[in-house]
Amino acid sequence: MKLLSAATLAFLILINPAAGAEIKPKAGSFPAFWVQFKAAVAKGDKAAIAEMTKFPFVYLTNQLSKTDFINQCGAIFGKKTQRCFSNAKPAKEDNRESYSVFCGEFIFVFEKVNGEYRFTDIGEND
Repeated sequence: MKLLSAATLAFLILINPAAGAEIKPKAGSFPAFWVQFKAAVAKGDKAAIAEMTKFPFVYLTNQLSKTDFINQCGAIFGKKTQRCFSNAKPAKEDNRESYSVFCGEFIFVFEKVNGEYRFTDIGEND
């Protein structure tokens, strides 16, 4: 009888595609945002990156509009940064809805803005 139950359970798991599916991060959470942002950076999708960025965006002492940001996106997310982001583990800031990613000389900051996470800042990694 136990063998039949195990076989039945195995069969049910095989025919149920959700049983072995990967658990997806909750929409609106930082992990869900990070999956999308990291994928956009890996593809070099400047428009998608801009959609997940808060404007105006300060870069090298200049306030960038969305159009300016898209034009500078290749410099902000060059090949080194793309490689770094592929394995980066964002660090949560204490007592804030903010995360940081350290890539070489730079710190990339992500914060909750109006209920959604956005890329908000880039600074030098002291």
